[in-house]
Amino acid sequence: MTTKKQAAAAAIVPAAETVVSTRTVEVIAAEIRYIDGQARQYVMQSAVEIGAKLTEAKELVPHGQWGNWLKEHVNYSQSTANNFMRLASEYSAAGPALQNLSYTQAVALLAVPAEERESFVEETQADQMSSRELQAAIKAREAAEQQLVEEQRRQADLKAEMEKLAAEKTEELKSLEERHKLGAELREAAEKQVQELQAELEKAQAAGDDKALAKSKAELRKAEKAKSDSEKKLATLQQQLEAAKAETEKTVADRVQQREQELQAEAKQRESAMQAEMDKLQQQLARSSNESFLRAKLQLENIIKSGDTLVKAIDEVKDEAEQAKLKTKAAEIIDKLRGML
Repeated sequence: MTTKKQAAAAAIVPAAETVVSTRTVEVIAAEIRYIDGQARQYVMQSAVEIGAKLTEAKELVPHGQWGNWLKEHVNYSQSTANNFMRLASEYSAAGPALQNLSYTQAVALLAVPAEERESFVEETQADQMSSRELQAAIKAREAAEQQLVEEQRRQADLKAEMEKLAAEKTEELKSLEERHKLGAELREAAEKQVQELQAELEKAQAAGDDKALAKSKAELRKAEKAKSDSEKKLATLQQQLEAAKAETEKTVADRVQQREQELQAEAKQRESAMQAEMDKLQQQLARSSNESFLRAKLQLENIIKSGDTLVKAIDEVKDEAEQAKLKTKAAEIIDKLRGML
């Protein structure tokens, strides 16, 4: 037969027996982790308070006496004191994601910039990591940042290289264009000279001046040769100019293609590393979800135990009026709990 106490306990958490299983090693492990989490919060809060008081004390200790004061009064090394003070400075107004960190985790995370720390903890679930895992995650982050810096440097180097190459090729093309222009001017001058000599030759022929005619013919042959030479030179310069332009385009295109291949290879490598990191995070998420379920079960068991204790305590109250008030209040709490679920 169900007693009044048993019925009241059952009312606090309906159907609890369908959720809470018999005690297993998993449940015990969850209890240990829960207690460990509570202890870590206490240690972290204490560390922040100690850091604040050390900061206050340092302002009062005479200059040059800080190390001795630490050793004599609190038996801390300066590095330990510095860690405490940094924790107080950077974690005193910590957000929810940073409140479950252990002292060791909090100190390690000082390596992450304050403005990025909370998001880093949320993304990596750093509070669930061992010290070794956290150090590895921080190193991976630093490596990724370094890789980004190096990539930016490579991009800047490539830009400078392309600008230098373009400047060199521009100078080469400019020189060839100037020579081509000069060759064209020489050809025009030679052609003009040939035309003038042909006119003089015709004039000498008309005048019957054999001496002037012979001279004009000799000068005309010389001018025609100069014209032919200038045309050949101009043709050569034209070929060189076109070849230089084609070479410039090819050189730039080849360098761009080479850089694109390098970037694709680097992107593929980063993608592989990112996939490996994602796989690791998925495993951590799965583990975290399981631990969250076990913590919830532990809390539920605690509520049931507390409910049973509460029912017994209310039942022991002799004053019926006071007992009724307590029962009403307990019922209100139960209703509120139901509304939250």
